[in-house]
Amino acid sequence: MIPKIPWLALLLLLATNMTLGGFLSAWHGHWLGWVVVALCILVLGAMLSCSWATMRDSFAHLLASDLRAFIVAVLVALLGVAIIFWLHTLAHFLVIMCAFLLAKIDLQTANFSDRQIFGTITFISLSGLFLGGLINYLVSTLILE
Repeated sequence: MIPKIPWLALLLLLATNMTLGGFLSAWHGHWLGWVVVALCILVLGAMLSCSWATMRDSFAHLLASDLRAFIVAVLVALLGVAIIFWLHTLAHFLVIMCAFLLAKIDLQTANFSDRQIFGTITFISLSGLFLGGLINYLVSTLILE
């Protein structure tokens, strides 16, 4: 039986990543920024495509010793400061994260395998990222000049 594809969640994921691509294109940053964002999308897709038990065990492994727990606590504190400092950027990240989670939950509900979830999420996200950048580039060069 062919699983029912959750089009609304995937369109939302595409739209959020197109917005991110448009933001990156308008930012006129270095090409390395695009690579970092694409790698973050791949890592996020990989994290979300694995089972919750695997993620729980991985985080429990981080807290297994006192030194690792201290390092994690310091990194979480630094992350908290960065979140407060860049609150407007955090809002964009949370929208993208929610779109990723919604797509993962809908794909799991539709009985997709973990590999299919990873492939679908990363393909849609990277397509949206580069499509948003391309649209912003075309609008800024063809229409505004």
